[in-house]
Amino acid sequence: MIKKDYLIVIPVYNEAATLERVAAKVILSSAAYANVLLINDGSTDETPEILEHLKAYFGCIGLIQKRKNEGYGATLACGFEYALRNEYKYLITMDCDDQHQPEDIIRFVNEPESIDLVSGSRYLPESGSKGIKPPVERVEINFRITKLLNRKYGWNLTDSFCGFKRYRLSSFSDASFEEKGYSAPMEMWSYVHSKGLSVKEISVDKIYITADRTFGDDLDKKRKRFRYYLETWRRSHRKFSGEKLWSKKAPAWQV
Repeated sequence: MIKKDYLIVIPVYNEAATLERVAAKVILSSAAYANVLLINDGSTDETPEILEHLKAYFGCIGLIQKRKNEGYGATLACGFEYALRNEYKYLITMDCDDQHQPEDIIRFVNEPESIDLVSGSRYLPESGSKGIKPPVERVEINFRITKLLNRKYGWNLTDSFCGFKRYRLSSFSDASFEEKGYSAPMEMWSYVHSKGLSVKEISVDKIYITADRTFGDDLDKKRKRFRYYLETWRRSHRKFSGEKLWSKKAPAWQV
């Protein structure tokens, strides 16, 4: 595999229904400028076999098969470690469940190289909408968390949880991300703020194919998931900035 400047990392967990189609489109559409790394996070369906088939067919992709499910954040951290170890200049992360469109990858690549983080947003005026109506509680939590981040850090984000992103790796060389679960974005935003990194949002379509996605570990309960995100943010802000974000017992409106 000839190393290029860009590495596209795709976390995969029980994605047998969409994996082959999405991965093939990503590999073929980005071959001129990017390598692709697929990371299986301990899938229990046919995902491991499909990944081996893709590896054998294309030959030019990286593949990590984890036997145990460790979580979305742990998979992203694995991708960061791989990209930094192999000295890529840029990392692009995207999902494999049809919510991120492979044809949008080039739009992230075409943004100025000096931007530290190019972040997809499903809530910009230019963002389209496809599929079913998104679950109300997910939109609400995203909105509330994004509002708190903006208030604390003086930003103007519109979507703090979109996984479609481009990272300039020289700006993330000492990130040492540790959060293993779905609250990993809170750790990432804490790091971005602490380093004063530049951020630009670009529009991507809001695509929901199914409302059956589960967060596991009882995190499907809205209030518990919201508190989980806040706790990760509190811990990460102190880790990277060396200061308390707020008292552990303080209500969210005091952040």
